[in-house]
Amino acid sequence: MPETIKGKAVKGMAWTGFERLGTQAIQFIVGIVIARVLMPSDFGIIGMLTIFIAIAQTFLDSGFANALIQKKDRTEVDYSTVFYFNIAISLVLYGLFYVSAPFIASFYNMPQLKSVARVISLSLIINGLSIVQTARLSIELNFKLQSLGSLVSIIISGVVGIAMAYAGFGAWALVFQTLTLAASRTLILWLFSHWRPLWAFSVVSFRKLFSFGSKLLCTGMINTIYQNLYTLVIGKAFNAAEVGFFNRGELFARLPADTMTQTVVKVNFPILSEYQNDDVKLIHAYRKLLRMPMYVLYFIFACIIGAASPMIEVVLGEKWLPCVPVLQILCLGYMWSPLTHINLNLLYVKGRSDLVLKLELIKKPIAFAILFASIPFGIGWMCAGRALYFFVAFVLNCYYTRKILNYGFLPQLRELLPVIVNAALMVGVITLAMLPCHTVWTKLLAGLLAGIASYLIFSLLTQDESMRDLKDIVMNKTKRENGQL
Repeated sequence: MPETIKGKAVKGMAWTGFERLGTQAIQFIVGIVIARVLMPSDFGIIGMLTIFIAIAQTFLDSGFANALIQKKDRTEVDYSTVFYFNIAISLVLYGLFYVSAPFIASFYNMPQLKSVARVISLSLIINGLSIVQTARLSIELNFKLQSLGSLVSIIISGVVGIAMAYAGFGAWALVFQTLTLAASRTLILWLFSHWRPLWAFSVVSFRKLFSFGSKLLCTGMINTIYQNLYTLVIGKAFNAAEVGFFNRGELFARLPADTMTQTVVKVNFPILSEYQNDDVKLIHAYRKLLRMPMYVLYFIFACIIGAASPMIEVVLGEKWLPCVPVLQILCLGYMWSPLTHINLNLLYVKGRSDLVLKLELIKKPIAFAILFASIPFGIGWMCAGRALYFFVAFVLNCYYTRKILNYGFLPQLRELLPVIVNAALMVGVITLAMLPCHTVWTKLLAGLLAGIASYLIFSLLTQDESMRDLKDIVMNKTKRENGQL
């Protein structure tokens, strides 16, 4: 890659990584504090509404943000058109949510969901005000402002959530934490971003952007329904406490995968779009930007899988131990999630959102079949089916990557195989290291220390390229800092 693009990529990934790691770390700590105060059923109440909020949020964006990023000849009228569309659709969505709240409460047979749904859905209107601001900052590769805005808003909302939890507000603490997060982030983006909409709306612009974004909307809608269908099914078939256990387990499994995916995809999409007409450079840049993040991600997953039980007991408390099997099984699935999204990202870069939609129409019937076939066997088998689907989705997504760019499943798997083997060995080492230990803390410390040592030793013995890249970045950063002193 040219040095200017490479520099922007490294800087963008650094700020986005800082944002994701910082926000996830703060959310993690806040979540721990709140989880120790609230009951699993309180989290379950919010979890039951997740699928409805997520579907509404998908409609709210409608793929226009990515359409703006992908379009090279975008204008101020394009930005303003999308902005006013977002405002209009957010008001419509909130109205639908307000009217349907009694039916949601009746579906779950939980009357308190009516008022909770009507209040938490206000976040849709607030989020609608910041979609174009975020897209514009991404186009400008200004990830610094986005990162700082996210961190500040997470801190503010975290304080609100913790204070309300200790004050005895129960599930309402989570509701107002969500609203505060959306409001503070939107306010920061408007205060410090220089963009303001024109008094203009172009039907021509809307149609052009919608031709690309509509396919993303359909794709996102199918994916959103599947991603959140588990909480709906568990909430209906089991109870709020089981939803809470599932949501906590999935949150901890999804957190590192989503952090890595959003960091890589968010930065790479505008950068890789510059190579959309040169397949050789596109694949070369993709491989360079992918290898090291997966090396770090699989290390994290190995730590979680191997030490899940003592980790949950130390972090959340003994009452949350039923979520351990959920966490371990889903980690095995989420290890394929970033690869799935990054392969789709290559198709977006090539402007082939039609193929992405076609893939979703092939994959999701398989996903729904696995889900409904596993329900009679309990939550454990449901999670195993979910993990299996993540791998199937990765294999299927590689079909068009191979067809269009000649970089399919087998070449990608060969590159990742040493890291996968290393992670599997690390899990075994952690498990063996914990056997002679008798307390939760000694199990956790002995397991993690032994696992980290095994991961590094195996990397050195195999001369892992990802480890060398990581080492070079650290060494170069140190040299620059020393040179500035």
